[in-house]
Amino acid sequence: MKKIIVTTDFSEKSKKGILFAMQLASQTDCELIFYNVVQIFMPSIWDNVYYGQFENEELKRSQMQLEQFVKAIYNKNKFAKQSFRCVCEVGVSAGNQIIEYAKNQKASYICVSNIGGGSLDQLFGTTASELIAYSATPVLIVPKNYRLKSIKTLFFASDFKNFNDELKHIENFSTPLKAKTMIFHYDYKWFLNANKAKFEHISQKHQSETVSFNLRKLDSGAPLLDHVENDVVKIKPSIVVVFTKQNRNWFSRLFFSSLATELAIDTKTPLLIFKKHEL
Repeated sequence: MKKIIVTTDFSEKSKKGILFAMQLASQTDCELIFYNVVQIFMPSIWDNVYYGQFENEELKRSQMQLEQFVKAIYNKNKFAKQSFRCVCEVGVSAGNQIIEYAKNQKASYICVSNIGGGSLDQLFGTTASELIAYSATPVLIVPKNYRLKSIKTLFFASDFKNFNDELKHIENFSTPLKAKTMIFHYDYKWFLNANKAKFEHISQKHQSETVSFNLRKLDSGAPLLDHVENDVVKIKPSIVVVFTKQNRNWFSRLFFSSLATELAIDTKTPLLIFKKHEL
């Protein structure tokens, strides 16, 4: 059974990530682990014994709050019984703590709500930005205006580098959901026979009832993000899939300039972000 770590800080915004995870679990066999990082700072005047007692009490209080928080969301939205548990741990950095916990649990995905502030300044320093930058576990980022609905289609803008490997990751997610994947390729030189032949070779090899391909001309006068967002608006997919590079400054880690970062701010659609492996 796949495990999905669903992060929450008990805020209203974090409920969107929880709702998305519950919807995901209603369509496939997985265990949800609702996870909260309890930040406790030890005053210099405390001794270790007193701090240990205080930490235990805070963990108990947070554990009870988390269980009540999750159960209230389940009751309000009337989801069928799902496999889940609630975990609270003490930590200083929420992002690092989540990444390590997901690694130790061998989790398939991490699900986090995004602040959706609409500016880069508001994404820097957030838990979502840390997970985009450093998590080896795939991350689901759910926008603040997410509306509960069935997961039916995935949108993936591909540069066709490492495509076979990337498609396997996507299908591992989409197949249990019985969701369709729409592959889009944007190219300045879409008219060249060599490029068309490459596109046709890949599409013919992988085209199926659940995987479709679309070739788009990339207009040099408009950024790639505009092309992607226009297609996302038209198609209204359930999830947008991107692959990030994590070997240089996080702002420029995605193929095609900082697409993952910009989409994480602007999109109204949940994102599924994988670490991009270079061969």
